Amino acid sequence: MKSADVLRLLGVASLSFGLTACSGANGGDGLFGGSGNGGGDAGADGTTGPGSSGGSSGGSSGGSSGGSSGGSSGGSSGGQGDGGTCTELRCKVPQCGPGVTTTISGTVFDPAGRNPVYGAIVYVPNSKPAPIKHGASCDRCGAVSGAPIATALSDTTGAFLLSDVPAGTNVPLVIQVGKWRRQIVVPTVAPCAGTVVRSADTRLPANQQEGDMPLIALTGGCDPVHTFLAKVGISPAELTDEKGAGSVHVFAGSGAQNAGVATATDAYAFWGSLPKMMSYDMIVSECECDHYPRDTMGPAYDNMASYLDAGGRVYSPHYQMNFFGGEGTKSSAELVGVADWAFWGGASPSASNTIDVSFPKGKALADWMQNLTKASGWGPGIKTTPYGQLAAQMNGDIKATKPGISQAWVTSGASVGYLAANFPVTSKPSDRCGRAVLTDLHVGSGTAGTMIEQEAAVEFLLFDLAACVQDDATKPAPPPPAH
Repeated sequence: MKSADVLRLLGVASLSFGLTACSGANGGDGLFGGSGNGGGDAGADGTTGPGSSGGSSGGSSGGSSGGSSGGSSGGSSGGQGDGGTCTELRCKVPQCGPGVTTTISGTVFDPAGRNPVYGAIVYVPNSKPAPIKHGASCDRCGAVSGAPIATALSDTTGAFLLSDVPAGTNVPLVIQVGKWRRQIVVPTVAPCAGTVVRSADTRLPANQQEGDMPLIALTGGCDPVHTFLAKVGISPAELTDEKGAGSVHVFAGSGAQNAGVATATDAYAFWGSLPKMMSYDMIVSECECDHYPRDTMGPAYDNMASYLDAGGRVYSPHYQMNFFGGEGTKSSAELVGVADWAFWGGASPSASNTIDVSFPKGKALADWMQNLTKASGWGPGIKTTPYGQLAAQMNGDIKATKPGISQAWVTSGASVGYLAANFPVTSKPSDRCGRAVLTDLHVGSGTAGTMIEQEAAVEFLLFDLAACVQDDATKPAPPPPAH
């Protein structure tokens, strides 16, 4: 069913349970924002339907369901509140007995439905979520549209639990990672009981027919990042040239890849045009096998700094890191200043790479990687090293991070393998909203039938890059419900 058809359905549907007395306008029926069907698996109590975690309406209590490090599958929850005024679906939150609540739970997966997703926001909206607007934007964590009734984050197993949710039929549910957003309808939520959503209904969209996706500029090269995106689950039809209708626009760089899009326009012209760069939510690059000058068709180095300062998201592997230095005085001082550099290959990487678990999301990465041995659809071979380690071949271009500016995710001997930084670096950490992920490696071999360990780690970082921005030193939390 297409999104538009479901929205038309939502416009006439109504909940079958009127369980909470309320006052105020629109205190009865009201369904918003669903797109897609949400047939559920049987829960422990035999009920069916999709699920999500955390809720709210006039009170507050927390919950969790076996999550670990850096996030929680439990979300904000609460009762209706004595004498409160409710509207729309909030009026359908049942008042249950002591220790009993109405819940929705499930597991969020990547678009391929193979790897669980950490840190996805899951919520029940009380009004129709606002349309996604594309282009660089300041998307800090702390809020979502649609006046959420109950909210939660998926944990390192992908699990979420929403408490104090509305009961009835056709309850809308939103699963969101930045501008990746899927809206479904839970057919039935039983009052004062648990409802579990099928995993098939809680994966992120693989194409625009399934929901919203970020608009990504993919600059081609030698490293088969486009094959990696296919493994993550992005449909091949989504990869088009800039005039196409896909969510991934391919620009031709120096290399033989370019995702097979023969009509891809020049990546150097793209980097030379700030307005064009600003029209994309994310810029993902393939390594071009050498650190070619980026400014042959415009002020690419200054443009990259401006794009990040405006809230853009950038994934730069290996030689693409020359936007950040290694080209004399071409790179902006802001970008050069995010790390101590050793261009090209001046530091000494180790065969053993260590995940930095000293900050919340680093610990989450280590836990998530370990969980893949049990939960990944690619099989247990996706993770072969001990807990907290990562099999990957680093190149030794990053010597060290800068305190308060950048965060190491993976270290390798005397070098940093994965680094993230938020922008503008001159702003206080809570006010930064652009983000760059720099990886001193290549994604992988391009083999479609397997996902190797370093690709899995890049997948985690890809969704972290797409998500709302917050200080890496802060433990992620779900946005508060609207009251």
